[in-house]
Amino acid sequence: MEKTLSLYQKLNGTDFRQTDENGNILNGTRIGEDGKTILRFRDGLLDGDVFNSNGKLIVTKPAVECGGHQEYWRHNKLHRDGGLPAVLSNGLKDKEWWIDGVRQSEEP
Repeated sequence: MEKTLSLYQKLNGTDFRQTDENGNILNGTRIGEDGKTILRFRDGLLDGDVFNSNGKLIVTKPAVECGGHQEYWRHNKLHRDGGLPAVLSNGLKDKEWWIDGVRQSEEP
């Protein structure tokens, strides 16, 4: 596995769906087990995309957020559109670019 700043790299590109304590597929925002990490899910997958009632993408939020660290995910793949970094760490100073689960060699 390629070295990355991502805290959840093990999920990248998988179809593993997260469930709650009752076995229900996770949707929406959750707080991680550490009590400090914000996680966003859609259909059990890490995903920060927010859609309106017509299904149009209106905003992309980090799917993982905690103290100076953000990760952008879409359907359990590290991803961020518009040439923006998908992983920001170390006070948001260190950056990695990912497209559809594939790390880009440099800033696009």
